[in-house]
Amino acid sequence: NLKTLLIDIATTEQLAPRVPADRVVVGESGLKTHADLIRLTDCGVQRFLVGESLLRQPDLVGATRAMLGAA
Repeated sequence: NLKTLLIDIATTEQLAPRVPADRVVVGESGLKTHADLIRLTDCGVQRFLVGESLLRQPDLVGATRAMLGAA
């Protein structure tokens, strides 16, 4: 939400199914866990932009693996 700067991935869940099938849906911001990625994948999101939640971790490689479900 650009007015309040609040991030809620439920908004992506609501909008993703409305995107035409020939378009790529990207989930941006608010993604913190592997469960978040699965949640959005289940509603049609095909790509993810993850930054801050990983960059704040002391073990970037471990955090990335955990987010991808490979930990």
